[in-house]
Amino acid sequence: MIRSKMRILFAAATSLVAHIALAGTAVADDCDRYEQHRDAYLYRAGAGMAQAVNQMAESRNVPVEAAAFYWGGDLLRAGDPASMRSLALLTLASYNWDGHEQRAEAALERLFMERQQVYAGFLAGLMLSDDRGPADPYRARAYLRDAADAGSSDAEAFLGLFDACHGRAIAFN
Repeated sequence: MIRSKMRILFAAATSLVAHIALAGTAVADDCDRYEQHRDAYLYRAGAGMAQAVNQMAESRNVPVEAAAFYWGGDLLRAGDPASMRSLALLTLASYNWDGHEQRAEAALERLFMERQQVYAGFLAGLMLSDDRGPADPYRARAYLRDAADAGSSDAEAFLGLFDACHGRAIAFN
């Protein structure tokens, strides 16, 4: 009798361990997929603007940071939706400069909060969930959700991937 109970307990424990291991593998796969899509999106979105600001800096013979600063000021003064989207992309391009991660994240958050620039909120959500700068999955999800609620189909798509990767950990905390 004790042996049969031990066998049942052993089988249940083995089943539980296998279930947890398989669930962990599925979460790892979801996280790998999210990270690959996020990193590819951030690279593609910022590559064109990075090239443009580098060309501007070369043509004016100034450091790239100075070119970005002056161009960003012009975009901010213009204030129209297209300029604000360009400013978000310019900020994303500066995100890849060493030591500029936190400044870029904060600038995108401000664009979203103060100027209602939805694309900036979406980018901030992606940036807050990567390995550069401080990661904050709670704020990342909040920005992705707010951007999706404001009509960003990209944010809606990434929110599903984000939740598949981070949802369980966020729920347990």
